Amino acid sequence: MLYLVMDTFGIGLDLGTTTIHAQLVNIKKAEVIDTFSAFNNQREFGADVISRISAAQNGKLNELFNAVNNQIESILQHFIQKYSLPAIDQCVVSGNTTMLHLFCRADPSAMGHSPYRPVFLEERSFAGSELSLSVKNITLLPGISAFIGADVTAGLAFTDITNRGEDSLFVDIGTNGEIAAWKETEKSLFCCSTAAGPCFEEAEISCGLNAANFIDAIAEMKRNEIIDKTGALKEKYAQTGFPVTDKNIITQKDVRQFQLAKSAIYSGIKLLCKTASLELGKIGAAYIAGGLGYYLNFDNAALTGLLPHELTGKETKIKTEVCGNTSLKGAVKYLFDPSFITGCKDIISHAKTIDLANDKYFTAAFTHNLWFQEN
Repeated sequence: MLYLVMDTFGIGLDLGTTTIHAQLVNIKKAEVIDTFSAFNNQREFGADVISRISAAQNGKLNELFNAVNNQIESILQHFIQKYSLPAIDQCVVSGNTTMLHLFCRADPSAMGHSPYRPVFLEERSFAGSELSLSVKNITLLPGISAFIGADVTAGLAFTDITNRGEDSLFVDIGTNGEIAAWKETEKSLFCCSTAAGPCFEEAEISCGLNAANFIDAIAEMKRNEIIDKTGALKEKYAQTGFPVTDKNIITQKDVRQFQLAKSAIYSGIKLLCKTASLELGKIGAAYIAGGLGYYLNFDNAALTGLLPHELTGKETKIKTEVCGNTSLKGAVKYLFDPSFITGCKDIISHAKTIDLANDKYFTAAFTHNLWFQEN
């Protein structure tokens, strides 16, 4: 591939708790050249942001920084060498608030206890040399709160949810299940984050299935009464697990991991709609973000209690749109159009963060939705 001297290159980076996604782009031509994904090397410090914050509190901030910094430098070098690039001019980073703190070696410890105060939420810029990275300039996108990060801001700005003239729902299914509800009459954006864990990122599930196939398998097990409403496997499979294929066995632990994750997402959606006084069946559109959405069978997602049945579109007129990795798409859009930051700031100005930790309704809903309800 031939590049001209006037071409400039950038990296859009989605720094997730479980996975890192990067895209190399030609900024001048507004085209994506290549994509790279890998598990986040910080996983050795714990599977979720609370574990990473705890590790930082226990004196491991530099280790956390080095783990991700070395990995990102490796990604940069991969692109530079593969395409013989003269330089990478800009890197735009999106991600949850904890990951962005660790990216630039800002201590996230204060987010580990009330009142959950991050060191920064605003857009930040660095010279690549400040972070020992092979890129000229680095921009971190702004976030909303300690647990509603730049990944959500970027996703909401990318979908342009506040300018579509209708009540809408945004659900990003990942390690941290972020959910937002836009109420058009109030021009208000209600946001929350639920701890879904790495179940939907194909981590900590022993059966070896990808996330979409795992959900399909759980749905079939429910249909065929291999699991009961409490999630317990039939007695004959309780110790050995249920063989979905000759090579894939779903264990009781796998089912329990799924129950925790699906209840977090489902309960968060219900709580947010209740808080915003929105009737789920009457909203105009629902945007499903995260790579899982492309492969998700919505009927099976509803059957297992991951998503409300209203989002299948069979009983309502909701437009359910699968959007993919909107965090990464937002970072890339900024590279092509720096005015994208205006949309991010507009999202932040309308946002209201709902704390689920002390919400009695959410706690009750979460406990109730752990079960596989009858349909």
